[in-house]
Amino acid sequence: MNNSINSLPAINKNKKKRNANKIIKKTVKTRRNNNQERSIVDEIRERRPVPNPWRVGEVARIVIKNNPDLRGRSGQWCIIEEVLNFSCLVRTWDGIIQVKIENLKDVYYSSKQQQEIKKISDRLSEINQNQLDDSVKTFLEALGKIERPFLTSLEEKILTVIETENGTIDNENH
Repeated sequence: MNNSINSLPAINKNKKKRNANKIIKKTVKTRRNNNQERSIVDEIRERRPVPNPWRVGEVARIVIKNNPDLRGRSGQWCIIEEVLNFSCLVRTWDGIIQVKIENLKDVYYSSKQQQEIKKISDRLSEINQNQLDDSVKTFLEALGKIERPFLTSLEEKILTVIETENGTIDNENH
C-alpha cells in the first residue's frame, strides 16, 4: 500500500506529460492542415516585435547560428542596405542577400574605418562575378572576410589587376 501511494506523483507526472504531447501533436497537425509554413518563433516575434537595431550603411559581420542558408558566409563582413522588421538586406562581396538580425554581429570600427570597408565593398561589387576563374573568386571571398578595414599593398595590387582585367577600371585611373 505504501508503494502505491508513493507512485501517485509519478503517475500524475506521466499523465501531464502525455497530455502535453497530445496538445503539441494536435497543434502541429492543425498548423499542417492550415498550410502554415511559418515557425512558432516567427509567430512570437510578430506578437512582440523588437525594433531592428541596424541602420542603413552600417558594417556588420555574418554569423551562421544554425542557418544553413548562410553556409560558407561565416565571418563575411557586409554593408546594411535596407532594414526590414526582422532582417536586413546586406551587400557582401558577391551580391545582396537577406540576413536575419540574429545572424548579424556588430564590428567595432570607427566611422573612417567603416568608410574604408564601404570603398572596398563598392570595388568588389563592381566586378562581374560571371567571368571570373574560381581562384579569383576565392581571393575575392577572402577579401570579404578580412579582419581589418583596409587592404595590404599586395591585396590592393591584386584587386587592381582583377578590376583591370575585368574591365571595371582603366589602368590610368587607378
